[in-house]
Amino acid sequence: MRATWCFLFVTALLPLGAQPSAGDDPVLWPEAQRSFFQDGPALLMAAERRSELAALSTEERERAIQAFLATDPLPETPENELAEGIARRRRIADAEVASPSDVRWRLLFLNGKPLEKLIVDCGQAFKPVEVWSYPARGIDAATGKPLERNLVLYRSGAGEPFRLWLPTDAKRSLYIPQMEYWLQQWEELRGRIGAVRFDIQTCRESALAVDRATGVPGLTGAKPGKGFTVKPIDNAEFLAAPRDLARWAQAASTAQAPPELPAVALRSVELAFPERDGGRIRMAAQIAVDPAGLVLTAPEPAPEAAPAAAGEAAEKPPAPSVYTLAVQAVLEQDGKPFDEFRIRYRVPETEADPLLLAIDRSVRPGQPFVLRLRITDERGEAETRLARGFVAPETPTPGLTATPGATGELMPGDVVKGADGLILLPPPADVVLGLWRAEAIVTGERIRKVTFLVDGVAQLSRSAAPFSAEVRLARFPTEQVVRAEGFDETGGLVAADEVIINQPRGALGVWITEPPKGKRVTGTKALVKAEVMIPDGRRIEALELRLNDQVVTSLAKPPWQAELTLPGDDVVYVTAVAVLDDGTRAEAVRFLRAPEYMEEVEVNLVELYVTVTDRGNQLVGGLTQNDFEVLEQGRRQEIAKFELVENRPLTVGMLLDTSGSMAQSLAQAQDAAAGFLRSVVKPRDKAFAVSFASRTRLDMPPTDDVEGVVLALSNLQAVGGTALYDAIIHSLYYFRGMTGQRAMVLLSDGDDSASWFKYQDALDYARRSGVAIYAIGYNVPALGGLRGKLEELSLETGGRVFYADKAEDLPGVYAQIERELRSRYLLVYNAAESSATGARAVEVKVKGGHKTRVSRGVYP
Repeated sequence: MRATWCFLFVTALLPLGAQPSAGDDPVLWPEAQRSFFQDGPALLMAAERRSELAALSTEERERAIQAFLATDPLPETPENELAEGIARRRRIADAEVASPSDVRWRLLFLNGKPLEKLIVDCGQAFKPVEVWSYPARGIDAATGKPLERNLVLYRSGAGEPFRLWLPTDAKRSLYIPQMEYWLQQWEELRGRIGAVRFDIQTCRESALAVDRATGVPGLTGAKPGKGFTVKPIDNAEFLAAPRDLARWAQAASTAQAPPELPAVALRSVELAFPERDGGRIRMAAQIAVDPAGLVLTAPEPAPEAAPAAAGEAAEKPPAPSVYTLAVQAVLEQDGKPFDEFRIRYRVPETEADPLLLAIDRSVRPGQPFVLRLRITDERGEAETRLARGFVAPETPTPGLTATPGATGELMPGDVVKGADGLILLPPPADVVLGLWRAEAIVTGERIRKVTFLVDGVAQLSRSAAPFSAEVRLARFPTEQVVRAEGFDETGGLVAADEVIINQPRGALGVWITEPPKGKRVTGTKALVKAEVMIPDGRRIEALELRLNDQVVTSLAKPPWQAELTLPGDDVVYVTAVAVLDDGTRAEAVRFLRAPEYMEEVEVNLVELYVTVTDRGNQLVGGLTQNDFEVLEQGRRQEIAKFELVENRPLTVGMLLDTSGSMAQSLAQAQDAAAGFLRSVVKPRDKAFAVSFASRTRLDMPPTDDVEGVVLALSNLQAVGGTALYDAIIHSLYYFRGMTGQRAMVLLSDGDDSASWFKYQDALDYARRSGVAIYAIGYNVPALGGLRGKLEELSLETGGRVFYADKAEDLPGVYAQIERELRSRYLLVYNAAESSATGARAVEVKVKGGHKTRVSRGVYP
């Protein structure tokens, strides 16, 4: 069984009367007919023949399709080259483009791979543009080489598929609005100004290549002096049906195509529309996968745990073996992407007969859609693609109750239901810095005033729409609760909603932060504060606070703090117990009152990741524990654990500058980063991606899905300023709760111009993070302050700085970073008690005159 497009397994749970009859819209045809018409083969028919096919009845259309597919344009050969050609060209197109609605898919199907492909990476001038070169008939008289035709493909707006540029589109359709305006000014003033055309100033080679491919220089073909040079090139013939089907079949059937892969066996794919979702209707898809042929992954051996603090424990059941599948999906409406997403599933072996994968999205009721799915076994080679056309019903329909398949879930805040209501919109990013504009949506007539609170403290009130306010958050990213309360004209509370921002994610853990360790509480009351780390896909059911093992309060949301009344016993201790929704627990203990002879013992292990180089700056391997000496505050420390970190779990964060100055080199930077990730990230590692220009954006949260991170990096565009310091703090926050080796790889080509934070804030936060920063200064001038800042950030955190003058240098830089990350030494020691609140200086010495790089300080 091979990986092909699959149609027979798909059923829709709609009542018979609700099924639309086949009509003019091919989306409503039987799936095999829809696929023939929209996903390739019908492109081989002339436009008139396609129109005739669309006008046939369902039965007549089926006979016509089968007759076409049975055609053998080369009967003298034993093979059917048409069938083989269709299969090969589909594989070629599928490998590069997700959907046939994208003109690039259709070009690959009709014409095969281009001779050359130029990605116009210049977001300061152009919309997303590509230039493809195909052979043309005839010989160039000047060079004696076969002629080439250059096709311009462009995306007119966000969420739009690529289309082929034609002279009727006008050249201005390729430019962003700002550049279109400036080119219009240049053309109006030509002859009176001597400036080079603005798009050529911004990205010379790309602008000239687009000029040649379209036959229209600049916006309209205006010459620098007077007159116009316009010879627009029409390449519509490349989307026309082949004139000679036999010749097409012969070329396509011998084309080099990706190999056929084993198929993921599907038992069924079902659709249901169980409920309304505001103005939309929820689509629940459930895919039943047969586990036969899939690769089962045994759990990674748990890393050796550090000794737990006194009274502190975490219960973790053993991880079962799992199947790991990824679903990449596109929902299309009217030939355009409506929604695109990628979901990863880890299904335990005990729950895998069959594997039930659930997809839950919201669509527009009464509208036709095509759902395209690519299902991949990530640990094996099996893959299946399937597509399904459907019309979302106007009202919910009974059907399946989808079994949850995704690893995470979204938990909405409590909202008072009814005609009068209030909803607080969550922030668009997971990490919010400084000031955040909180916006509340108010319905009904009773609410006259909205008050905004942070951690229970009122900050601002609004008595008229729009009900929004800028609330001030903690200086650095901290878990906080923002709440909006709506009151009527008498001051009565009508409705309220709240969101938790900057919620830390990672391995389950709980820590008591107040009262501080060692402080004896003498009064009858004590304010107890805790911090909780929550694993991805889980939520806190409760945080219990106990005094002498008796539960005194249970908290359901942050802030995790309460004032407790203490008993009169000589010994009083508080226990904080975090309970997840799956029953997993973690706890921490702190003595509040104890006799003088009792001493609270806490193991304070410090992990140091050390890079050792020789005088030639080459990595040094083969060292032993006896070769190292660790000094803290000048005092020698005993090394409790030592190992080379070749196979130790790694979390790597990719921080990529996408400001406008990166326009010429972003594509190469993306390719180099993708190669680095595919090479360095192993199955037990994690990676995430953050991009920044004027603002910081999380493109992919921490995951072991390398291809998901690569895909996120591939969709970036360079435009805007440079908020470097904000991006550093934002990115480092995602390492909270991550254990093992942690490294952030930062690439930037310019100093900060747009941050809310100052450089010293970013440096202080980096020092405290425990994350090694590997900085890449791309085309950074020798003079100026950026080099010094990148060097200080790297030096203080135990990382390293690199400089690359051109994009071709980046793969080599990433290769050096990879070698270093897999060649560091882990030194663990038990730090002595200290009352210091700041950094404790750390120094690592090694025999043989070698140099070491390590974080310069340890924070309590």
